[in-house]
Amino acid sequence: MTKQQEAIRDQEVVELIHKNTLRILEEIGIAFLTEESLNTLKENGIRTEGNRAYFTEKQVMDALNAATKDFTVYARNSQYNVHINTENLYMTPGYGSPAICEIDGTVRTAVFDDFIKLAVIIQQSPEFSINGGILVQPDDIDADISAEVMVYTTLCRSDKALFSVCGGKEQAENIMEMMKVLFGKNLTKTPCTFNLISPLSPLGLTQNALETIEVCARNGQPLIIAPGNMAGGTGPISLAGNVSLANAEFLGTNVYAQLIHPGTPIIYGFASTVSDMKNMQTSNANPGFVKEAKYGALLAKKYGVPCRSGGGMSDASGLTAQAGVESAMSMFESFSERANLMMHATGSLHSFNSISMEKLILDIETYTRMKYYFGDIPTDEEALAFDAIKEAVEGDGTFITLEHTFDRCRIDPWYSQVSLHTNTTGDPNQALYASIQDRIQQLLQDYQCPTLPDDQRKALDEMMRKLGMKEADIAKV
Repeated sequence: MTKQQEAIRDQEVVELIHKNTLRILEEIGIAFLTEESLNTLKENGIRTEGNRAYFTEKQVMDALNAATKDFTVYARNSQYNVHINTENLYMTPGYGSPAICEIDGTVRTAVFDDFIKLAVIIQQSPEFSINGGILVQPDDIDADISAEVMVYTTLCRSDKALFSVCGGKEQAENIMEMMKVLFGKNLTKTPCTFNLISPLSPLGLTQNALETIEVCARNGQPLIIAPGNMAGGTGPISLAGNVSLANAEFLGTNVYAQLIHPGTPIIYGFASTVSDMKNMQTSNANPGFVKEAKYGALLAKKYGVPCRSGGGMSDASGLTAQAGVESAMSMFESFSERANLMMHATGSLHSFNSISMEKLILDIETYTRMKYYFGDIPTDEEALAFDAIKEAVEGDGTFITLEHTFDRCRIDPWYSQVSLHTNTTGDPNQALYASIQDRIQQLLQDYQCPTLPDDQRKALDEMMRKLGMKEADIAKV
């Protein structure tokens, strides 16, 4: 099959999935698990039966048209403002893991110090414009306030755009109050958070998800609507069916978001994956996941919506060759399908269940490889190098001493941050690990906490005291 034939076939598949999705929404519907949400749907002409809502094609497409699809998420430092559209690509670190995987494969429970260290590494890494989210879930922080603690810590330790932590209505409202300290009392015209909304597969929206949508949408904050159904587990085992189910969850959730606040900015956060049918565990690095992500991205392009895709996924149990292959394949899909937000881009192991700081660094380098490969090749007169070729041929035949080489030796080549390109003695893995550790230590040593005005810092500190955060933990931040 030629590339042209493949593109035509992909569009045929996308249309079939789109039509199947509309049938799911009209005939099967989505469960909305609060009375308030059902009342909102009824008041706006959406057909409901029991707790299920059913959507027509017109309702779905009108909501897509109403959504804001090209927007800026503002950072404390305008250098890191993030322009989300269907062309640009940004990445975020790993999200949601409760554990740290050490370099020797040992897995331990994550703690608050790990979260702070990761926030610092992300702040120091120029490849990121976005920081935060659940970098790891710290076990030594009270679960009732952990969402607020993670956001507070990221805001204090980083001036990049914020990936928020969504837990429910109370947490969302507290986080909006934090953002008002930094960005003003009215956030509706100032997107300044990324907010992850996960439907309950198959075809349901819980109270926490609905209330988070309501709080964020009313404040004009972007929603990453992220269906995460697992083929063979919480979705049909056939990939086309599983993608159809995910697409229905995205489109139906967006209808509700636009009813709450027309023009709510959205990102298609496609996160559907597959199950390992041998043990019924999630497999986030299976080629099936990558193939589903491809069609999620193509559907997003059809709708003109920015999309999340791929990442640096791995099911491996440590920093192994398997981890490298799986992460690179997943990340390659993000670039090749022009994803706009690459979540879980760095550090993930054990199918989201752990974060490796060493893999985080190696994944950043994989990202720079992809960015170089998919970037434009310069073709100006200097880059075409006719004069340099002529000079070398007429001289001694070497290019290394030419002024052309000297002028461009920091422009044209790709340079590694941690990979080794010389012969090593002993175990080559240990040499690589040492190089990675050197990089981590350099990032930590060079860190300077970005300036936060005293009145804003004091206001944030006082909010956290009222929520019950320990003074010792506030002092760490």
